Formats: sequence, C-alpha cells, structure tokens
Amino acid sequence: MTGSNETQNTFAPEMLFSVPIWLRTVVDHERINKDLRTKIGALEASGSSIKRSNVGGWHSAADLHFNEDFAEIRRIIGTACAQCAESLGFDFNGYHLKFAEMWANRNGPGAYNRAHIHPNAFLSGAYYVTLPPDAGDIEFYDPVRERAMQALPLKSRSLLNSQSVEYECEEGSLVIFPAWLQHAVAANNSSSDRISISFNMFVEKTSPETPGTT
Repeated sequence: MTGSNETQNTFAPEMLFSVPIWLRTVVDHERINKDLRTKIGALEASGSSIKRSNVGGWHSAADLHFNEDFAEIRRIIGTACAQCAESLGFDFNGYHLKFAEMWANRNGPGAYNRAHIHPNAFLSGAYYVTLPPDAGDIEFYDPVRERAMQALPLKSRSLLNSQSVEYECEEGSLVIFPAWLQHAVAANNSSSDRISISFNMFVEKTSPETPGTT
C-alpha cells in the first residue's frame, strides 16, 4: 500500500476487498437472440415454470446447459466465465469451472426478482435476449451489511458511497458477478417481455479426464 501526500487537498482512500462485476456485449447478439427467442418460446410451450426468486413470469428448469439447442450461448458464457476467473488469478492447472445450472427467464409486465444470492456457486450471471426500455434493471447490494448502520449525508451518490448499484443492461449484454453478491431485478414496467438466460458456475478439481471448462 502507498500513503497519501498530506499537502494534497483530498485524502484518497486505498481500495480493499473490491467486488468484481464483468459486463460485455456479445458479438453477433442480434442473430443469437433471434434464435434464442424461438427456442425459449418452444421450451416454455412444452414445459412448466418453476419458482425461485421470480415473482410472476416464467422460469425454466435449470438444466439448459445439457440442452444442445443452447450450445452456442453455453459456449459463449463458459468462455467468458473462464476469462473472469483468469482475471482473478484462478489456478487452471489443478481446477476447472463447470456449469451447475443454466435456465431461461421470461418476465412479463409487472414481474420481478426478489433480492437473493446463488448458493454453492462461484460465478453467476445473466445474458439478455430481449430487454425493452423500462423493463427492469439488475441491482447489486453492498455485501458489507455493517455499512448500513449509518446513513451519511451525501452531496451525490458514487460507487464509493452507495449501498446499491443498478446496471442498465441492453439486449446482448452479458453480466457476470460473484455468486455470493446479493442482487435483485426491478419490476418490468414496460408492456413487453424481458427475456434472459441465467447461470451458475462452480469449481471442480481437475482429473486427467476433465480438462478445461465444462
């Protein structure tokens, strides 16, 4: 660590224990999303909805990583998660990432997701297939809950002083975050559906028969 110069007008803090969030736009997402909308529609027509953090809407079974209809987006997500792990110094010599779950969501007008975490996972995330304006942002909450014991008078909100942060994603956005980070999705206030694919990745020890990300 380095100290601040006492002659400066501001006293800049050292940043410890940062929370990583990864966000990118998937290449060729227009084509990918058109295909996914068709496949997700067929999946919803043939299967029932399950209940997790979703209030309203439709939530598929969490086994889409085994479904070859979703192989392309599975590969894209898996590659991105490996890059996230690499940025954290992950040891790929002895361990690898593996899909625990992958599922589709369709949240119609008024539907939302309660605040929650994803237990027994390393990385979680969402890929946005359809996201009309005002369809609800994903919101992350400060994991240091003790900071909520005092509300400070603030001139303006910033990443340094906020207890929650909303991410305004768009169609084709892939957002990845630590599975332990509490998050929610605001209500869909549009007149159209918000469609996404969510996932959990966990860490597994590598044997000679299981190299790479699976």
